[in-house]
Amino acid sequence: MYGIEKKGLSLPDDAITVRNYSLSFENFKTPSRFNDFDGVILFKGTFENFEWKTGGYESYLKHACDNDELDKRKKEAALLLEQGGFICFLLDNVFIDREDRRNFEGSDLTKFHLNYSSFYRKNFGGRITHLNIKSDEFRSFLKVYGAANSYFESYNNRIDLRVLAEASGRCAGMIINRNSYFIPTLIPDNRSEILKEYFTLLSEGLTSSYNKLQILLPDWIKEFSFDEEAGLKEEEDEIRVRLQKLKERTDKLDQFKSILALTGDDLVESVIGLFSDGFGIVVDGKDELREDFKLLNSASEPFCLCEVKGTNKGVKREHINQADSHRERSGFDESFPSLLLINTHIKNARSIMEKDQEIANEQIRHATNMNVLMLRTIDLLGIFRMFLMGRINREELEKLLISSRGWLRVEDQEYKVINGNLSDEKA
Repeated sequence: MYGIEKKGLSLPDDAITVRNYSLSFENFKTPSRFNDFDGVILFKGTFENFEWKTGGYESYLKHACDNDELDKRKKEAALLLEQGGFICFLLDNVFIDREDRRNFEGSDLTKFHLNYSSFYRKNFGGRITHLNIKSDEFRSFLKVYGAANSYFESYNNRIDLRVLAEASGRCAGMIINRNSYFIPTLIPDNRSEILKEYFTLLSEGLTSSYNKLQILLPDWIKEFSFDEEAGLKEEEDEIRVRLQKLKERTDKLDQFKSILALTGDDLVESVIGLFSDGFGIVVDGKDELREDFKLLNSASEPFCLCEVKGTNKGVKREHINQADSHRERSGFDESFPSLLLINTHIKNARSIMEKDQEIANEQIRHATNMNVLMLRTIDLLGIFRMFLMGRINREELEKLLISSRGWLRVEDQEYKVINGNLSDEKA
Protein backbone atom coordinates (compact mmCIF):
# COMPACT_ATOMS: atom_id res chain seq x y z
CA MET A 1 0.00 0.00 0.00
CA TYR A 2 1.73 3.12 -1.28
CA GLY A 3 1.62 6.74 -0.13
CA ILE A 4 -1.56 6.83 1.98
CA GLU A 5 -0.22 9.87 3.85
CA LYS A 6 -1.04 11.87 0.70
CA LYS A 7 -4.70 11.37 1.63
CA GLY A 8 -4.19 12.39 5.24
CA LEU A 9 -4.06 8.80 6.51
CA SER A 10 -1.57 7.54 9.06
CA LEU A 11 0.88 4.82 8.09
CA PRO A 12 0.35 1.75 10.31
CA ASP A 13 3.40 0.57 12.19
CA ASP A 14 3.01 -3.05 11.12
CA ALA A 15 2.01 -4.94 8.01
CA ILE A 16 -1.33 -6.74 7.82
CA THR A 17 -0.40 -10.42 7.59
CA VAL A 18 -2.80 -13.31 7.12
CA ARG A 19 -2.55 -16.81 5.71
CA ASN A 20 -2.45 -15.96 2.00
CA TYR A 21 -1.03 -12.43 1.84
CA SER A 22 0.95 -9.75 3.62
CA LEU A 23 0.14 -6.08 3.08
CA SER A 24 2.94 -3.66 3.89
CA PHE A 25 2.65 0.13 3.98
CA GLU A 26 5.22 2.32 2.24
CA ASN A 27 5.40 6.12 2.29
CA PHE A 28 5.45 8.28 -0.85
CA LYS A 29 9.24 8.64 -0.92
CA THR A 30 10.04 5.02 -0.04
CA PRO A 31 13.19 3.61 -1.68
CA SER A 32 11.29 0.33 -2.23
CA ARG A 33 10.31 -0.28 -5.83
CA PHE A 34 6.87 -1.30 -7.06
CA ASN A 35 8.36 -4.34 -8.79
CA ASP A 36 9.72 -5.60 -5.46
CA PHE A 37 6.14 -6.66 -4.63
CA ASP A 38 3.48 -8.91 -6.12
CA GLY A 39 0.98 -6.05 -6.21
CA VAL A 40 0.71 -2.34 -5.43
CA ILE A 41 -2.29 -0.36 -4.18
CA LEU A 42 -2.52 3.45 -4.30
CA PHE A 43 -5.10 6.22 -4.32
CA LYS A 44 -5.90 8.28 -7.38
CA GLY A 45 -4.28 11.70 -7.13
CA THR A 46 -1.27 10.47 -5.16
CA PHE A 47 1.11 12.34 -7.50
CA GLU A 48 -0.84 15.56 -8.00
CA ASN A 49 -2.70 18.19 -6.05
CA PHE A 50 -5.40 20.71 -7.04
CA GLU A 51 -6.29 23.77 -5.01
CA TRP A 52 -8.44 26.80 -5.73
CA LYS A 53 -6.55 30.03 -5.02
CA THR A 54 -7.67 33.64 -4.90
CA GLY A 55 -5.34 36.46 -5.80
CA GLY A 56 -6.83 39.95 -5.71
CA TYR A 57 -10.05 39.70 -7.71
CA GLU A 58 -9.08 36.54 -9.55
CA SER A 59 -9.81 32.95 -8.61
CA TYR A 60 -7.78 30.22 -10.27
CA LEU A 61 -6.98 26.53 -9.98
CA LYS A 62 -3.46 25.76 -8.81
CA HIS A 63 -2.03 22.40 -9.89
CA ALA A 64 1.10 20.68 -8.62
CA CYS A 65 2.59 17.38 -9.77
CA ASP A 66 5.66 15.48 -8.59
CA ASN A 67 6.84 14.57 -12.08
CA ASP A 68 10.13 13.00 -10.97
CA GLU A 69 8.43 10.58 -8.61
CA LEU A 70 5.67 9.91 -11.15
CA ASP A 71 8.10 9.03 -13.95
CA LYS A 72 10.03 6.71 -11.64
CA ARG A 73 6.88 4.87 -10.52
CA LYS A 74 5.66 4.59 -14.13
CA LYS A 75 8.70 2.49 -14.98
CA GLU A 76 8.40 0.42 -11.82
CA ALA A 77 4.69 -0.22 -12.50
CA ALA A 78 5.53 -1.41 -16.02
CA LEU A 79 8.11 -3.86 -14.62
CA LEU A 80 5.60 -5.02 -11.99
CA LEU A 81 2.98 -5.88 -14.62
CA GLU A 82 5.53 -7.49 -16.93
CA GLN A 83 6.53 -9.93 -14.19
CA GLY A 84 2.91 -10.94 -13.60
CA GLY A 85 1.96 -8.61 -10.77
CA PHE A 86 -1.06 -6.33 -10.40
CA ILE A 87 -1.75 -2.69 -9.58
CA CYS A 88 -4.86 -1.32 -7.89
CA PHE A 89 -6.03 2.29 -8.10
CA LEU A 90 -8.51 3.57 -5.49
CA LEU A 91 -10.85 6.14 -7.07
CA ASP A 92 -11.84 8.47 -4.25
CA ASN A 93 -12.72 11.67 -6.15
CA VAL A 94 -13.46 13.14 -9.58
CA PHE A 95 -11.03 13.35 -12.48
CA ILE A 96 -9.75 16.81 -13.41
CA ASP A 97 -8.25 16.47 -16.88
CA ARG A 98 -8.63 20.01 -18.22
CA GLU A 99 -9.12 23.47 -16.82
CA ASP A 100 -8.79 26.82 -18.55
CA ARG A 101 -7.02 25.31 -21.59
CA ARG A 102 -4.56 23.42 -19.39
CA ASN A 103 -4.26 19.65 -19.81
CA PHE A 104 -3.81 17.32 -16.82
CA GLU A 105 -4.55 14.00 -18.54
CA GLY A 106 -1.18 12.48 -17.67
CA SER A 107 -0.35 14.09 -14.34
CA ASP A 108 -1.16 11.07 -12.15
CA LEU A 109 -0.38 7.35 -12.36
CA THR A 110 -4.08 6.47 -12.36
CA LYS A 111 -4.73 8.71 -15.37
CA PHE A 112 -1.65 7.33 -17.14
CA HIS A 113 -3.00 3.79 -16.83
CA LEU A 114 -6.38 4.88 -18.23
CA ASN A 115 -5.12 6.74 -21.30
CA TYR A 116 -6.24 4.25 -23.94
CA SER A 117 -7.61 5.25 -27.32
CA SER A 118 -11.42 5.14 -27.62
CA PHE A 119 -11.66 4.93 -23.84
CA TYR A 120 -13.33 7.72 -21.87
CA ARG A 121 -13.60 8.73 -18.24
CA LYS A 122 -16.34 11.08 -17.13
CA ASN A 123 -17.53 12.49 -13.83
CA PHE A 124 -20.96 12.15 -12.27
CA GLY A 125 -22.68 15.31 -11.10
CA GLY A 126 -22.20 14.15 -7.52
CA ARG A 127 -20.91 11.18 -5.57
CA ILE A 128 -23.04 8.02 -5.85
CA THR A 129 -22.95 5.62 -2.93
CA HIS A 130 -25.47 3.07 -4.23
CA LEU A 131 -23.50 0.66 -6.41
CA ASN A 132 -24.61 -2.35 -8.40
CA ILE A 133 -21.83 -4.73 -7.35
CA LYS A 134 -20.89 -7.23 -10.06
CA SER A 135 -17.98 -8.94 -8.31
CA ASP A 136 -18.49 -11.31 -5.39
CA GLU A 137 -14.82 -10.93 -4.46
CA PHE A 138 -15.23 -7.19 -3.77
CA ARG A 139 -18.78 -7.31 -2.44
CA SER A 140 -17.82 -7.06 1.25
CA PHE A 141 -15.52 -4.11 0.61
CA LEU A 142 -17.83 -2.19 -1.72
CA LYS A 143 -20.91 -2.65 0.48
CA VAL A 144 -19.13 -0.73 3.24
CA TYR A 145 -16.77 1.62 1.39
CA GLY A 146 -17.89 1.70 -2.24
CA ALA A 147 -18.78 5.10 -3.75
CA ALA A 148 -18.45 6.40 -7.32
CA ASN A 149 -17.49 9.89 -8.46
CA SER A 150 -16.79 8.95 -12.08
CA TYR A 151 -17.57 6.35 -14.72
CA PHE A 152 -15.97 4.85 -17.81
CA GLU A 153 -16.94 4.13 -21.40
CA SER A 154 -14.86 1.83 -23.59
CA TYR A 155 -15.09 1.49 -27.36
CA ASN A 156 -11.70 -0.19 -27.61
CA ASN A 157 -12.12 -3.90 -28.27
CA ARG A 158 -8.46 -4.53 -27.55
CA ILE A 159 -9.02 -3.83 -23.87
CA ASP A 160 -9.98 -6.79 -21.70
CA LEU A 161 -12.41 -4.99 -19.39
CA ARG A 162 -14.33 -6.69 -16.59
CA VAL A 163 -16.90 -4.62 -14.71
CA LEU A 164 -16.66 -4.80 -10.92
CA ALA A 165 -19.38 -2.28 -10.09
CA GLU A 166 -21.88 0.00 -11.78
CA ALA A 167 -23.38 3.32 -10.68
CA SER A 168 -26.51 4.61 -12.40
CA GLY A 169 -26.08 1.89 -15.01
CA ARG A 170 -22.53 2.94 -15.91
CA CYS A 171 -19.20 1.23 -15.29
CA ALA A 172 -17.70 2.73 -12.14
CA GLY A 173 -15.22 -0.01 -11.12
CA MET A 174 -13.33 -2.47 -13.31
CA ILE A 175 -10.37 -4.69 -14.05
CA ILE A 176 -8.39 -3.92 -17.20
CA ASN A 177 -6.28 -6.62 -18.84
CA ARG A 178 -6.59 -8.79 -15.71
CA ASN A 179 -3.92 -6.88 -13.83
CA SER A 180 -5.08 -3.28 -13.36
CA TYR A 181 -7.86 -2.68 -10.82
CA PHE A 182 -9.89 0.53 -10.55
CA ILE A 183 -12.01 0.56 -7.39
CA PRO A 184 -14.54 3.33 -6.56
CA THR A 185 -14.23 4.10 -2.88
CA LEU A 186 -14.64 6.48 0.01
CA ILE A 187 -11.57 7.50 2.01
CA PRO A 188 -11.75 5.70 5.37
CA ASP A 189 -11.65 7.41 8.73
CA ASN A 190 -8.12 7.81 10.04
CA ARG A 191 -8.60 5.45 13.00
CA SER A 192 -6.41 2.39 13.34
CA GLU A 193 -9.30 -0.08 13.64
CA ILE A 194 -11.08 1.44 10.61
CA LEU A 195 -7.91 1.47 8.52
CA LYS A 196 -7.28 -2.17 9.35
CA GLU A 197 -10.84 -3.14 8.36
CA TYR A 198 -10.65 -1.07 5.16
CA PHE A 199 -7.37 -2.50 3.92
CA THR A 200 -8.18 -6.05 5.05
CA LEU A 201 -11.46 -6.14 3.12
CA LEU A 202 -9.76 -4.58 0.10
CA SER A 203 -6.80 -6.99 0.17
CA GLU A 204 -9.05 -10.02 0.54
CA GLY A 205 -10.99 -8.93 -2.53
CA LEU A 206 -7.84 -8.26 -4.53
CA THR A 207 -6.07 -11.51 -3.74
CA SER A 208 -9.19 -13.59 -4.31
CA SER A 209 -9.96 -11.87 -7.61
CA TYR A 210 -6.40 -11.97 -8.88
CA ASN A 211 -5.91 -15.64 -8.05
CA LYS A 212 -9.18 -16.48 -9.77
CA LEU A 213 -8.17 -14.63 -12.94
CA GLN A 214 -4.93 -16.58 -13.19
CA ILE A 215 -6.77 -19.90 -13.72
CA LEU A 216 -9.04 -18.66 -16.52
CA LEU A 217 -8.58 -19.92 -20.07
CA PRO A 218 -5.26 -18.76 -21.52
CA ASP A 219 -5.05 -16.27 -24.39
CA TRP A 220 -3.23 -18.74 -26.65
CA ILE A 221 -6.45 -20.63 -27.38
CA LYS A 222 -7.39 -17.67 -29.60
CA GLU A 223 -4.67 -18.82 -31.98
CA PHE A 224 -7.20 -21.35 -33.27
CA SER A 225 -9.72 -19.54 -35.46
CA PHE A 226 -12.67 -20.33 -37.72
CA ASP A 227 -12.89 -19.02 -41.26
CA GLU A 228 -15.87 -16.76 -40.57
CA GLU A 229 -14.20 -14.99 -37.64
CA ALA A 230 -12.31 -12.48 -39.78
CA GLY A 231 -15.50 -11.23 -41.42
CA LEU A 232 -17.34 -11.13 -38.12
CA LYS A 233 -14.54 -9.18 -36.54
CA GLU A 234 -14.52 -6.62 -39.35
CA GLU A 235 -18.28 -6.16 -39.17
CA GLU A 236 -18.12 -5.87 -35.38
CA ASP A 237 -15.48 -3.16 -35.63
CA GLU A 238 -17.55 -1.17 -38.13
CA ILE A 239 -20.65 -1.37 -35.94
CA ARG A 240 -18.65 -0.43 -32.85
CA VAL A 241 -17.21 2.65 -34.55
CA ARG A 242 -20.67 3.71 -35.69
CA LEU A 243 -22.16 3.13 -32.24
CA GLN A 244 -19.33 5.09 -30.68
CA LYS A 245 -20.03 8.09 -32.89
CA LEU A 246 -23.76 7.90 -32.17
CA LYS A 247 -23.14 7.58 -28.42
CA GLU A 248 -20.70 10.49 -28.41
CA ARG A 249 -23.18 12.71 -30.25
CA THR A 250 -26.06 11.70 -28.00
CA ASP A 251 -23.94 12.37 -24.90
CA LYS A 252 -22.92 15.76 -26.29
CA LEU A 253 -26.56 16.77 -26.94
CA ASP A 254 -27.52 15.61 -23.42
CA GLN A 255 -24.68 17.70 -22.07
CA PHE A 256 -26.06 20.74 -23.90
CA LYS A 257 -29.55 20.07 -22.53
CA SER A 258 -28.18 19.87 -18.99
CA ILE A 259 -28.30 23.68 -18.82
CA LEU A 260 -32.02 23.28 -18.07
CA ALA A 261 -31.25 21.63 -14.72
CA LEU A 262 -27.84 22.82 -13.53
CA THR A 263 -26.76 25.76 -11.41
CA GLY A 264 -23.53 27.29 -10.17
CA ASP A 265 -20.20 26.35 -11.74
CA ASP A 266 -21.72 23.32 -13.48
CA LEU A 267 -24.19 25.58 -15.28
CA VAL A 268 -21.45 27.99 -16.33
CA GLU A 269 -19.30 25.15 -17.67
CA SER A 270 -22.18 23.66 -19.67
CA VAL A 271 -23.21 27.03 -21.14
CA ILE A 272 -19.61 27.67 -22.19
CA GLY A 273 -19.55 24.21 -23.77
CA LEU A 274 -22.71 25.00 -25.76
CA PHE A 275 -21.22 28.19 -27.17
CA SER A 276 -17.82 26.68 -27.97
CA ASP A 277 -18.69 23.10 -28.99
CA GLY A 278 -22.20 23.82 -30.26
CA PHE A 279 -22.15 27.20 -31.98
CA GLY A 280 -18.39 27.19 -32.59
CA ILE A 281 -17.95 30.57 -30.90
CA VAL A 282 -14.65 31.13 -29.11
CA VAL A 283 -15.11 31.73 -25.38
CA ASP A 284 -12.79 33.58 -23.02
CA GLY A 285 -13.53 32.16 -19.58
CA LYS A 286 -10.74 34.02 -17.78
CA ASP A 287 -12.76 36.29 -15.55
CA GLU A 288 -12.44 37.25 -11.93
CA LEU A 289 -16.06 36.14 -11.44
CA ARG A 290 -16.77 32.45 -11.98
CA GLU A 291 -20.24 33.20 -13.37
CA ASP A 292 -18.97 35.33 -16.26
CA PHE A 293 -17.21 34.93 -19.60
CA LYS A 294 -16.74 36.75 -22.91
CA LEU A 295 -17.66 35.72 -26.44
CA LEU A 296 -14.94 36.44 -29.01
CA ASN A 297 -15.26 37.22 -32.72
CA SER A 298 -13.04 35.93 -35.55
CA ALA A 299 -10.43 38.55 -34.65
CA SER A 300 -10.28 37.20 -31.06
CA GLU A 301 -11.91 40.39 -29.80
CA PRO A 302 -14.76 40.30 -27.25
CA PHE A 303 -18.12 41.17 -28.78
CA CYS A 304 -20.38 40.22 -25.88
CA LEU A 305 -20.07 39.92 -22.10
CA CYS A 306 -22.05 37.04 -20.59
CA GLU A 307 -23.36 36.58 -17.08
CA VAL A 308 -24.77 33.17 -16.09
CA LYS A 309 -27.28 32.75 -13.28
CA GLY A 310 -29.40 29.96 -11.87
CA THR A 311 -32.56 30.51 -9.82
CA ASN A 312 -35.49 28.52 -8.50
CA LYS A 313 -37.76 31.44 -9.38
CA GLY A 314 -38.00 33.83 -12.33
CA VAL A 315 -35.81 36.70 -13.50
CA LYS A 316 -35.34 39.39 -10.85
CA ARG A 317 -34.24 43.00 -11.17
CA GLU A 318 -31.05 42.16 -9.25
CA HIS A 319 -30.00 39.66 -11.95
CA ILE A 320 -30.14 42.40 -14.58
CA ASN A 321 -28.33 44.85 -12.31
CA GLN A 322 -25.54 42.33 -11.73
CA ALA A 323 -25.06 41.89 -15.49
CA ASP A 324 -24.84 45.66 -15.87
CA SER A 325 -22.46 46.16 -12.94
CA HIS A 326 -20.20 43.38 -14.17
CA ARG A 327 -19.94 45.15 -17.51
CA GLU A 328 -18.80 48.29 -15.69
CA ARG A 329 -16.28 46.37 -13.56
CA SER A 330 -14.88 44.76 -16.71
CA GLY A 331 -14.04 48.17 -18.16
CA PHE A 332 -16.75 48.34 -20.83
CA ASP A 333 -19.14 51.25 -21.23
CA GLU A 334 -22.91 50.89 -21.15
CA SER A 335 -23.14 50.49 -24.93
CA PHE A 336 -21.17 47.23 -24.91
CA PRO A 337 -23.46 44.18 -25.39
CA SER A 338 -24.25 42.39 -22.14
CA LEU A 339 -25.97 38.99 -22.14
CA LEU A 340 -27.80 37.59 -19.10
CA LEU A 341 -28.14 33.80 -19.47
CA ILE A 342 -30.39 32.54 -16.73
CA ASN A 343 -31.71 29.11 -15.80
CA THR A 344 -35.08 29.81 -14.20
CA HIS A 345 -37.42 27.65 -12.11
CA ILE A 346 -34.76 24.98 -11.54
CA LYS A 347 -36.39 22.99 -8.74
CA ASN A 348 -40.09 23.65 -9.21
CA ALA A 349 -40.33 22.76 -12.91
CA ARG A 350 -41.39 19.18 -13.64
CA SER A 351 -41.74 19.50 -17.42
CA ILE A 352 -40.70 21.68 -20.34
CA MET A 353 -44.10 23.37 -20.17
CA GLU A 354 -43.57 24.33 -16.53
CA LYS A 355 -40.02 25.41 -17.33
CA ASP A 356 -41.14 27.73 -20.12
CA GLN A 357 -42.50 30.57 -17.99
CA GLU A 358 -42.43 34.09 -19.36
CA ILE A 359 -40.31 36.91 -18.01
CA ALA A 360 -42.26 39.71 -16.33
CA ASN A 361 -42.75 42.79 -18.49
CA GLU A 362 -41.24 45.10 -15.87
CA GLN A 363 -37.98 43.09 -16.02
CA ILE A 364 -38.00 43.22 -19.83
CA ARG A 365 -38.33 47.01 -19.74
CA HIS A 366 -35.57 47.26 -17.12
CA ALA A 367 -33.23 45.06 -19.19
CA THR A 368 -34.00 47.19 -22.27
CA ASN A 369 -33.19 50.38 -20.39
CA MET A 370 -29.94 48.87 -19.05
CA ASN A 371 -28.92 47.58 -22.53
CA VAL A 372 -28.95 43.97 -21.34
CA LEU A 373 -30.23 41.06 -23.43
CA MET A 374 -31.85 38.23 -21.46
CA LEU A 375 -31.99 34.59 -22.56
CA ARG A 376 -33.40 31.82 -20.46
CA THR A 377 -31.51 28.56 -20.91
CA ILE A 378 -34.56 27.17 -22.72
CA ASP A 379 -34.29 30.08 -25.15
CA LEU A 380 -30.60 29.36 -25.70
CA LEU A 381 -31.41 25.73 -26.53
CA GLY A 382 -34.15 26.93 -28.87
CA ILE A 383 -31.65 29.10 -30.75
CA PHE A 384 -29.27 26.15 -30.91
CA ARG A 385 -31.99 23.95 -32.39
CA MET A 386 -32.54 26.59 -35.08
CA PHE A 387 -28.75 26.66 -35.60
CA LEU A 388 -28.66 22.89 -36.15
CA MET A 389 -31.54 23.18 -38.64
CA GLY A 390 -29.69 25.85 -40.60
CA ARG A 391 -32.25 28.57 -39.80
CA ILE A 392 -29.61 30.82 -38.24
CA ASN A 393 -25.83 30.78 -38.68
CA ARG A 394 -23.04 31.87 -36.39
CA GLU A 395 -22.59 35.29 -38.01
CA GLU A 396 -26.31 36.00 -37.76
CA LEU A 397 -26.30 34.91 -34.12
CA GLU A 398 -23.39 37.20 -33.29
CA LYS A 399 -25.18 40.12 -34.95
CA LEU A 400 -28.36 39.28 -33.05
CA LEU A 401 -26.57 39.22 -29.69
CA ILE A 402 -24.78 42.49 -30.42
CA SER A 403 -27.78 44.45 -31.65
CA SER A 404 -30.54 43.24 -29.30
CA ARG A 405 -31.68 44.15 -25.81
CA GLY A 406 -34.60 43.11 -23.65
CA TRP A 407 -35.63 39.45 -23.95
CA LEU A 408 -34.68 37.09 -26.77
CA ARG A 409 -37.72 34.81 -26.69
CA VAL A 410 -37.65 31.53 -28.64
CA GLU A 411 -40.87 29.66 -29.32
CA ASP A 412 -41.98 27.21 -32.03
CA GLN A 413 -38.60 27.41 -33.80
CA GLU A 414 -38.84 31.19 -34.12
CA TYR A 415 -37.21 33.92 -32.11
CA LYS A 416 -38.56 37.29 -31.10
CA VAL A 417 -36.75 40.16 -29.44
CA ILE A 418 -39.10 41.66 -26.85
CA ASN A 419 -38.13 44.99 -25.36
CA GLY A 420 -41.40 46.11 -23.83
CA ASN A 421 -42.56 48.46 -26.60
CA LEU A 422 -43.94 48.38 -30.14
CA SER A 423 -40.55 47.82 -31.77
CA ASP A 424 -40.36 44.13 -30.92
CA GLU A 425 -38.66 42.19 -33.70
CA LYS A 426 -39.58 38.72 -34.90
CA ALA A 427 -37.70 36.20 -37.07
